[in-house]
Amino acid sequence: MSSGLDGVAAAGWQAQSLRTGRVVLSAQEQPMVVDLMPVTETQFPLVKYMAETTYTNNAAEVAESVQGTLSSYPEAVLALTEQSQPIEKLAVFIPCSDEQLEDVTRVRDYVNNRLTLMLRQKLDLELISGDGTQPHLRGVLNASGIQTQAKGTDPNPDAIFKGMTLIRINAKTNASGIIMHPSDWQLIRLLRTADGLYIWGNPSEAGSDRIWGLPVVVTTNVGSAGTAVVGDFANFSEISYRRGIDIQVSNSHASFFIQRVQAIRADFRCAAIWYRGTAFCKITGIA
Repeated sequence: MSSGLDGVAAAGWQAQSLRTGRVVLSAQEQPMVVDLMPVTETQFPLVKYMAETTYTNNAAEVAESVQGTLSSYPEAVLALTEQSQPIEKLAVFIPCSDEQLEDVTRVRDYVNNRLTLMLRQKLDLELISGDGTQPHLRGVLNASGIQTQAKGTDPNPDAIFKGMTLIRINAKTNASGIIMHPSDWQLIRLLRTADGLYIWGNPSEAGSDRIWGLPVVVTTNVGSAGTAVVGDFANFSEISYRRGIDIQVSNSHASFFIQRVQAIRADFRCAAIWYRGTAFCKITGIA
């Protein structure tokens, strides 16, 4: 039998403890695809632009006109067609009690920051795999005219370079970036020569997320491992914002007014534009 105060026994005096102010957030993929693309603003519900859909170059040598034989200039043909991309809305909301918002100092900033991250994560996913069916954005994997390069028996760096070559040949431009799954990038980062030397740098060094001179965005948002995307994001893609992220609070949702609950909503409006599909190439079969 214990005597006196016993910290283990039920009758003991429990030690006081204060919670720290730290909040350990869950592990979340950070949006990075947007960093490859130019960003603009628009005041309209549609982003319209002109695309050159006919280019016939009949330039040729012309002989000097002499008496009885007149030489004419060959005629070229150009045609432009209007294209448009609709502005879409990405949105999310979360309920929060009146007491939480009143009594917890940091909860408003916490909720605002997490809702903002949720929207940016969704944008990253849409920029890669959105199918373009309203209200979805169109992602690069569904861009009209995107090219495909199968890895086959090639080493992964060779397959990526062949994709870059397809872009040079068919889109007449140079790739500016690559999107890869972490598992696929790992295969490249750990490549070694026959005598065991690491090709992408010594393990004692951080190394650079670059291949063939291009920056590599390493993200699970590209979907399952095995497919990478290379393209000229700098010149032939664009994110056009109608409005940036807007956060509003109201108790007018459903029966929230009598339940003492606030609805915190966040949204923004934008369009994803892929001006030249052939300026992008998906690399398949990476393993």
